[in-house]
Amino acid sequence: MSRACLGVLQTLAIGLLGLFASQGPSWAEDAKIRIGYPSGMNGQVPVVLDKAGIAAKHQLAAEFTGFQYGPPMLEGLASGNLDAIVTSFLPPLSISSKSPGSVKFVATLGQSSHSLLVPKDSQVKSLADLKGRKIGVSFNSESHLDLVVSLKSSGLDPKANVELVNLQPNELPAALEKGLVDAALIRQPQVLRLEESLGAKPIQTWPFRFTSIVRTAYLTSNPEAVKHYVDALKEAVLFIATNPDQASAWFAESQRIDPAVVKKLAGENPLYAAKTLDDIKIEVDDNFKKLLGERLAAATENGFVKSKLEPADLLP
Repeated sequence: MSRACLGVLQTLAIGLLGLFASQGPSWAEDAKIRIGYPSGMNGQVPVVLDKAGIAAKHQLAAEFTGFQYGPPMLEGLASGNLDAIVTSFLPPLSISSKSPGSVKFVATLGQSSHSLLVPKDSQVKSLADLKGRKIGVSFNSESHLDLVVSLKSSGLDPKANVELVNLQPNELPAALEKGLVDAALIRQPQVLRLEESLGAKPIQTWPFRFTSIVRTAYLTSNPEAVKHYVDALKEAVLFIATNPDQASAWFAESQRIDPAVVKKLAGENPLYAAKTLDDIKIEVDDNFKKLLGERLAAATENGFVKSKLEPADLLP
């Protein structure tokens, strides 16, 4: 072969190598990420992330694990068996107070709600009416924090004026139905189900905000994978917004509830009004940082966080 031909082949080879290199991560092995999510409405995003193939589209070899409630999911994160979870504000604050710097917030995913419900024949009309009564709530949860803050605002001592009964989220509806508690603080979609099936009445409702965190060690080792993860979350939100029937069916199947209930609750999340990806803002921004500071202050003041934390400790 002539030197001229060799030169042409070498030039082609260099060009092909440059083309392959320009493709970036698409030529690399997909990043492994283990994602945990709870049974509340914040679990819809990771379910869609999985079912719609969005994680794979964003070059993530994702494994998904559903949890009934927060503590086991946090244990999985703390032990290194999970890399990311979809949750609310308080669980990341709790784990950070025990292991400072171990997790970072990477996304905010809108909100649903949780409500303090009483039976349809109850005479209780406000928090003040619950003095001397039993209230079911999942301890060390976002609901627990909101309840304690609101009881104090109503002039009630959460330790002396009411009896708080620690129940897992899946135990709360039955406890209310059977009269084991006088009121129960319950997340959607169970709130709507109990209102429609039992005539349960909400006496106070709070926003239940969604977030996602990752282990700091995972973020440090896989910064590009975390970027892909946030992009995938954003696309999952858009899928829910633009494909409500399918998204509701997938999540309802995973939770064994009526898809109509899930679809009806979509209006609680302002992100689900999006028409395009540009409409969806889930990255950590100044508004998120302000809210994080407020939740951290409330959690610290009420004893849910016992060590000194700064909002910056929880941000990338």
